[in-house]
Amino acid sequence: MKRLLLVVAVAAAAALFPVTGAGADPVNSPQAALFEATCTGLGTVTLANTGPAHTEALQVVGTNTVVLVPFNGAPGIISAGTAAGTTCTFAAPPPGFPNTLPVVIVNG
Repeated sequence: MKRLLLVVAVAAAAALFPVTGAGADPVNSPQAALFEATCTGLGTVTLANTGPAHTEALQVVGTNTVVLVPFNGAPGIISAGTAAGTTCTFAAPPPGFPNTLPVVIVNG
């Protein structure tokens, strides 16, 4: 019984040690996808997405701003971006996507 308690205590203590932040940086991650774009109200920016995530939320590098892009065909982003009149023109868009897309810009 004491041995089991010791194993549980060691496991709990090991779980409290901070995990290294290697790979947590969205810009310097080995799986970072960076996109250069010119966006309404932002100008030319670098947008980051850490792979293998297939998300519509791209962070503007160096800011708290997030650009929601309808890469996965999200109709809510398309309609909200069209209504707001906000777009991003990608220098090199992902395969199969047009250069200019309606986006939603969220300032943090």
